[in-house]
Amino acid sequence: MMLYRVAASLLAGAGVLSASAFQPPHTRVMSRVITHQRRRINLSAISGPAYCEMCGTPTQIRIPDGDERERHVCTDPECGHIAYQNPKIVVGAICTYQDQVLLCKRAIEPCAGKWGYPQGFMELGETTRQGAARETWEEAGVKFDPAKSDLLAIYNLAGMQIQMIYRAELDSDDFEAGHESSEVQFFAWDDIMWEDLAFPTVQWGLEYARDVRGEANPAVQERTKLVTMDGKWQVTEG
Repeated sequence: MMLYRVAASLLAGAGVLSASAFQPPHTRVMSRVITHQRRRINLSAISGPAYCEMCGTPTQIRIPDGDERERHVCTDPECGHIAYQNPKIVVGAICTYQDQVLLCKRAIEPCAGKWGYPQGFMELGETTRQGAARETWEEAGVKFDPAKSDLLAIYNLAGMQIQMIYRAELDSDDFEAGHESSEVQFFAWDDIMWEDLAFPTVQWGLEYARDVRGEANPAVQERTKLVTMDGKWQVTEG
């Protein structure tokens, strides 16, 4: 559930980032103080586990020896496990067949009923290309050779999520909606329902794929969405 709440906050374009969007019941939010050019800045960071993932002992927030960031550290000296919190990796694929693009209508939250290309969280034991192909099969019943896909875009979202989006040309227009999709359809580029797309990143990816569809080796689009010190969203290139 936490991942869905984080995705909703990051991707749906919320005006202000709420710490509660990242806080499941078994965790707690920590406030980090950063000193930069003699300014002390309080930052709310994603919470970590309140109890040790290894032994179940309560954790405490402190900077471990040799580190420079606050972490959730087990208070049992015989354990001392450090819980590192890292960004999630999302993989997706913009698939085309004869200049039509494959889109899925989401059957799950966040943004149920909205359209997007197949995408989801990367699983253990797979490459990013394999993950994009798996998500396409799960959501749209479509297969493609991961080795023949091209990296199209990398989107960095508030240090919480990294999206790697590939493009792939399909061998046929066969598809079958998976359980996370209520509908699957090929669209001509001019017929895409831009106002009904699930997330801003979906629009970024589709617009870029459309603009470079005639190029054999387009540059990888890099875009960053972050939260400023006053709690507002900012989008930058690169």
